[in-house]
Amino acid sequence: MGAWGVGSLDNDGSQDWLTDFNEFGASAASDILDACSDAIASGYVESDIGSAIVALAEVVVAALGKPDEDLADQLEEPVENHKDALLDIDNVQARTSEALEALTADADSSELYDLWQEADELEQWLSQISALRTRLDAA
Repeated sequence: MGAWGVGSLDNDGSQDWLTDFNEFGASAASDILDACSDAIASGYVESDIGSAIVALAEVVVAALGKPDEDLADQLEEPVENHKDALLDIDNVQARTSEALEALTADADSSELYDLWQEADELEQWLSQISALRTRLDAA
């Protein structure tokens, strides 16, 4: 059984991407941003891409010096190892924020939105993503 919760790193997809980021650094961030841009252009963002974008947003916020207190320990090593290269990605903060916005558009364009709606936890998830986006934009 996979992990599934409204927190940014409370699911397998986010954890898998964080493992990739720890191993491959900024290339994992660039790859997921590109994949998300392609998915947005096609009109639908699947849950694995969406979960990775949520994890990336937490990593970017941490790299900018404003980590979520509950995630700081988990993010410390990967962020420390790859911070400079991550922040060198063109418009990483803005692109990540735009990707988060796309995840919360509606069930027709975001699988995560649809899944949280089906689980009757959409409002909690939207609130968490909104707070994350606010932290990202303010960092």
